[in-house]
Amino acid sequence: MKILGLVIFLLLLVLSLVTFMVAYMESNEDVEKAENMALQTAKTVSYMPVVQETFIQNRDPQDINYVSEQIREEVGASTIKVVSRNGETMGISGAGSPVAPTDYYRAVVFGSNYILHTGEGNDEILKGISPILVDYGNYKKLEGAVITEFQMNDIHNEITADIKKIIAASSAVFVLGIAGSFFLARSIRKDTLGLEPYEISTLYQERDAVLQSVKEGIVAIDQKGIITMINVSAQELLDLPDHAEGQTVYEVIASTQFLEMVVSKETIVNKELQLKDKNLIVNTRPMRMKDNVIGTVISFRDKTEIKKMIDALSEVRQYTEDLRAQAHEFTSKLYVILGMIQLGKLQEAIKMIQEETQAQQQVTEMFFRNIRDEKVQAIILGKLAKASEKKINFKIEEGSSLEPLPDHIRLTPLIIILGNLINNAFDAVMDKEEKIVSFFVTDLGRDIVFEIADNGNGVEKGTEQQIFQKGFSLKGNNRGYGLAHVTEEVEVLQGNIEMDSYEHEGTIFTVILPKDKDKRFGRGR
Repeated sequence: MKILGLVIFLLLLVLSLVTFMVAYMESNEDVEKAENMALQTAKTVSYMPVVQETFIQNRDPQDINYVSEQIREEVGASTIKVVSRNGETMGISGAGSPVAPTDYYRAVVFGSNYILHTGEGNDEILKGISPILVDYGNYKKLEGAVITEFQMNDIHNEITADIKKIIAASSAVFVLGIAGSFFLARSIRKDTLGLEPYEISTLYQERDAVLQSVKEGIVAIDQKGIITMINVSAQELLDLPDHAEGQTVYEVIASTQFLEMVVSKETIVNKELQLKDKNLIVNTRPMRMKDNVIGTVISFRDKTEIKKMIDALSEVRQYTEDLRAQAHEFTSKLYVILGMIQLGKLQEAIKMIQEETQAQQQVTEMFFRNIRDEKVQAIILGKLAKASEKKINFKIEEGSSLEPLPDHIRLTPLIIILGNLINNAFDAVMDKEEKIVSFFVTDLGRDIVFEIADNGNGVEKGTEQQIFQKGFSLKGNNRGYGLAHVTEEVEVLQGNIEMDSYEHEGTIFTVILPKDKDKRFGRGR
């Protein structure tokens, strides 16, 4: 609608101005032509032989009337008059008003040729006046004047007719312009998917707000490598200046690997990239128009944040599994006790309750007396319930002791480290008749030492180092991430993990974490 309105306004303005200017110029031109015609006709008649001879020989002026009538009809004048210097009419063609002496005074006195307008409104008359200079041989004498008259009303009617033609032509151009602007607007609307400009503006603002609010870094570049869009997260992750938009990606990013991904014409999915001190997960998608790549959109996230999210989900999952195991174990025992009571075996029921209470008291006393960190207590209690459900003898070794852990050792790393190692130990003893898994912890000295041992089949020779690699597993496909995550968390805490395995006898994992992270450096496996 804006385009239509603008084009109509411009057409109307331009055509109105052009029409006014042409009409004005045409009007002046028509009046000027009439003035020239009147004066030229008067001059022509004044030099005609019949007029000259009439004055010289005093001939009958009827001949003048005949000739002037022919000329009047030819030029379209209303009247042609021939008067003598004393005011006598020598000849007249057409109807006209009486001639005033003031009309031809300058002609017969000074010999002037001139134009004269008399009357007003519809009675206005245009007069062309020329003197009659008669040659008597020895001398020349001004004997009279020729007056050619045009009715201005007739001239105005001709001008009006011309203006109507101009207006008709302008109207046709105006209609064609409106039709053209309508089709232009439809074409533009088609190109903009039927959206009006304000709707496109709203979508652009929404897009910009969404891109700036997402945590994922997003960069768009064109086919020349110029950054056309970059959000706040991308600037922070890539350490780019605020004025990076509009510059080439080669000027602001020095990473060769990143630039190779940018110029790639293939889609890249979840590729890891080390950029300065950050580990990024990068995705790229080329933008194509027909067969040509016109740009690329790159999105990336800090792997640390993704890992935190995975760890949080693992934490919730771990708690859920442990609570389910604990609930299942106690439900089963309650059903057994209920069955004994219903069968009247009260002593057996009381004995079972006492044994269970004594076992729980022993575990609780050991926990609260020796293992005083609440995070480790929660993890081990959950694993005790899970071990009981799987009929595994999960023991806390005598001599275990632990004070509250330092602040830099949080719950999430502990769940990943202890949870995975204990779960692996549980899996290792499942095919054994006597399933034994032991847990030991001590914080004597500068380090905190966790030890998880099992009586499983041990690790095959030659795979001792491979089991710590991501994706390697002896348990089947889509496994082999637990120990890799354990290793990563231990390294983050600047600790060490060691493994001793004896085939058909069992495996011992030892995790050593420094109490003071800032004064300890990892020593490797």
